This record gives sequence, structure tokens and C-alpha cells, in this order.
Amino acid sequence: MYAVVQLSGRQYRVSPGDEIFVEKLAVEPGSELKLDVMLLSDDNGVVTIGKPLVAGRQVTAQVVGDQKGEKLVIFKYHSKKRYRKKTGHRQSYTKIKIVG
Repeated sequence: MYAVVQLSGRQYRVSPGDEIFVEKLAVEPGSELKLDVMLLSDDNGVVTIGKPLVAGRQVTAQVVGDQKGEKLVIFKYHSKKRYRKKTGHRQSYTKIKIVG
């Protein structure tokens, strides 16, 4: 069984037991999250495609916690102008575990 859900403007293919990283959400770790924007679901070979959403279905997820992604280096450089600027960025993510 799997489903395609939409969360924060992005689509994720999820199955029970999966752990995924989504953009940071304002929820407490350990709380339950209901993903009700389901675009597609598959129950043992029976595929249901939403028009635009699958009605009456939702996915339950458990919030594990917040984490930061890997560091990205942003380097700006203009040749022959002595311009060099180096900065970094780490995106914040929320890790959720799909329960069912």
C-alpha cells in the first residue's frame, strides 16, 4: 500500500513505516499529524486517482522531530574585480514517520 500526498506545496510518495523529511512545520515532536490532501492511493493493486483529491481518505503520521539539512556553500565571485563572498545555508526540516 502506498499513497501520494501533498504537504507544504510538495508531493510525497509514502507507505506505512516510511520516514520522510518535509519543510519545517510548526508542530510539537511526538504529536500526530493527519495528511488529508491525498492525490493517489493504492490498496493492494486497486489504484484510486483523485479528481483532484481522493475523497474520504487520509494518512496519519507521527512527528519525530526537527533537524537541519546539510550545509550548502554559496560563493559569489566577480573576476578581475576583487569581489569574493562566501556564505552558507542549512535548511530546517521536520522528520515525520508514516503510521498508516
